[in-house]
Amino acid sequence: MATLDAGALSDHERVALVCELERLKGAAAACQARATDALRLSREVAAPQDVARSVGSEVALARREAPSSGDRFVGLSRALVHELPCLMAALTGGLVDERAAVEVVRETATLTREDRGEVDRRIASALPHLSARAAGRAAARVAAELDAGSVVRRMEAAVRSRRVTVRPAPDGMAYLTVLGPLREVVGAHAALLRRARSVVGGQCAEEAPEGRGVGAVSADTALGLLSGVFPGRMQPVEVQLVITDRALLGTGDPHRSVDEPARIPAHGSVPAPVARAWVRGAGPASAWLRRLYTSPDGRDLVAMDSRRRVFLGGLRRMVVLRDDVCTTPFCDAPIVHADHAHPARDGGSTSALNGNGKCSRCNLVKEAPGWEVVVERASPHEIVTRTPTGHSYRSLAPPLLGWGSETHPPPDLPVAGSSLPGDSVLERRLDWFFAASA
Repeated sequence: MATLDAGALSDHERVALVCELERLKGAAAACQARATDALRLSREVAAPQDVARSVGSEVALARREAPSSGDRFVGLSRALVHELPCLMAALTGGLVDERAAVEVVRETATLTREDRGEVDRRIASALPHLSARAAGRAAARVAAELDAGSVVRRMEAAVRSRRVTVRPAPDGMAYLTVLGPLREVVGAHAALLRRARSVVGGQCAEEAPEGRGVGAVSADTALGLLSGVFPGRMQPVEVQLVITDRALLGTGDPHRSVDEPARIPAHGSVPAPVARAWVRGAGPASAWLRRLYTSPDGRDLVAMDSRRRVFLGGLRRMVVLRDDVCTTPFCDAPIVHADHAHPARDGGSTSALNGNGKCSRCNLVKEAPGWEVVVERASPHEIVTRTPTGHSYRSLAPPLLGWGSETHPPPDLPVAGSSLPGDSVLERRLDWFFAASA
């Protein structure tokens, strides 16, 4: 590889070379894992005392990383070799990288060996198409379904470790990090962004942007509130929670599990018991029910209610719920723009079919010369991104409840044109749900 003259290649060949080298890195990581686990087993036979720490330190030196990272790689190697054969095969074939393997192993750490194997089996086909973070979310979603109790206990233990930390950054700056429960942190971040966009857009009477961008206003708002000197209050912000009627209320398809995890778009799965507790805690005054209409097997979102009186932009929200994160393969950034796949200036329709969620960067990049985004099919919603060098990459919208969820074809298809009445069993059960928790 050191003698390869990349300057003599075409652009297409250069990108292909980068792709093949990435596959080689995955295969090399798998080989490292096998060698590391063999080293661990050999040491356990020769000198069983304090094997883990010694092997971890040696592996860390060989991998040029901190001892704690070496310890983690020893644990990763053990799980890959002995408990996750599908993931190990994907890593050996270069279909996933080490980061994805780390995410899956971490999210299944509390499971039994049998449940871990089931997670491995269920996400195996999706792994080559997922980024590292998405692979971890898929594993977490299945883990929450198989053993909700262990995941809930892990989340409860994590809540006890909540904290605020600070660390230095370049150029006289510093990072203030809040580690807390997902619901509160996501809600706080969304509220900050909403406030900042209002200020930057000139819609906030009590504060002017004064040349600041959204990021700067967000930081100033957070620091002002934390220090107690900011005079205003943030507006309420909606945190969407996608959950089946069966998991929330016990109604609906009796063949589905009441422990089927919920999902917060762009942030991953939530165990059903935790989601139910969140809704109970919110109460009827601040929790709104919006019905989501899916394909018959429950995989894809095809329509949704717009019954909330003060809620605007239903089409955009449908695109965000469907796509979850940026539709550029492996980007995994939160959706900022709901945009046209086929540009509106070229006749593209403003519809759910032609819509796709993008982060700011990817939305700008696809407008550059040589880039093209094409909708390949409607359900599941599939987008093909073509690059200037002639490579194509496919992106598939996840199932409505997240990667790793299984489809549930109904015993009988619904009658065409049927709909839920305003006083449906679902809504009566929701009224009972709130009354019981009052």
